Amino acid sequence: MKICFPVDSFQGMKSVITHHFGAAPCFITYETDTKEAGLIYAQDLQTTGSCNPSIELANQGVEVVITGGIGPGALQRLMDNGVHVMQAKTGIVEEDLENYKKGCLTVYGYDEGNCDCNS
Repeated sequence: MKICFPVDSFQGMKSVITHHFGAAPCFITYETDTKEAGLIYAQDLQTTGSCNPSIELANQGVEVVITGGIGPGALQRLMDNGVHVMQAKTGIVEEDLENYKKGCLTVYGYDEGNCDCNS
């Protein structure tokens, strides 16, 4: 599974997750099967002269986005393309990846459920 994190600047797995998905200059991807991280620049997602990361990330196989904030249009486009959008909890890529693996993140926009996470 490919998970995606919008970030303001690349600091590896210690990168801070942005609070504005649509304005992220880059996206860290993580393949759960291979445990490999990757980097996609927003400018590389432009296919028709404008960047629409929601659709382009889905086209690249992203199945889950973990973000600090997202507008309703981008959220709907991701969901329409079968991408699950989760609310970041700590705002650090490696920590929220672990939170996701533990089932401690919530679907974006919903009330937080019960979780045994300490963070």
